Amino acid sequence: MPPDSVIVAELPANETDPCTKTDDSGAIKELRTGLRAMHGAAQPFLTSDARVAYWSQMWELQVIHAALRVESNRKQFYGFRLTAICSAIIVPSLVGLNLSGTGGTAVRWLTFSLSLVAALSTAILTLFRFGDRWLMYRTLSNELINAGWAMVNSPHTDLDKPWSAFTAATNTAISRYDAEYATEVITAAQPKSGNQSDGQAGQEPLAGSTKQNGDDA
Repeated sequence: MPPDSVIVAELPANETDPCTKTDDSGAIKELRTGLRAMHGAAQPFLTSDARVAYWSQMWELQVIHAALRVESNRKQFYGFRLTAICSAIIVPSLVGLNLSGTGGTAVRWLTFSLSLVAALSTAILTLFRFGDRWLMYRTLSNELINAGWAMVNSPHTDLDKPWSAFTAATNTAISRYDAEYATEVITAAQPKSGNQSDGQAGQEPLAGSTKQNGDDA
């Protein structure tokens, strides 16, 4: 049996369970391993198919999605930011060369190109707000994982109260993310005189962000 297929906490293999996938690497692979352990520890609270579905297809999916978006937005933020900074530093140096002839023409074109790169990188950062998205997804991920650990570490004498607190915390975290995304990304990227409703088609609402509770399914 390959090492990645080892079952954690005696959790049965389930292809529909996001935490049982092993085709990732790095931090996401470690996250899935931790989620498998949490899933095993949460078994006493998963007393119905509805609760199992909520944990696997709602909570775990949101945790993994948020972690993936944290990584992608962090890389995009630093990539465009570094490009803009380097271009902005190089351009004045090229202008200061003050060359003539063929070399001067090449430097002028290079200066023009780098100026465009710097401007475009800054515009992309301003429009897509990768830095804001990175922080929002990191906050969402932390809140979801904290909600899961709070339930797992709850006494097993009452299985309903910790579950209700878990679903309430999960729904609150997702609702907070959706509201912050609408304010910090969509509204902020719109022209001041633009129609706010026109930009809402580009929102990234989280899958299953509608408030729900596993016991209601």
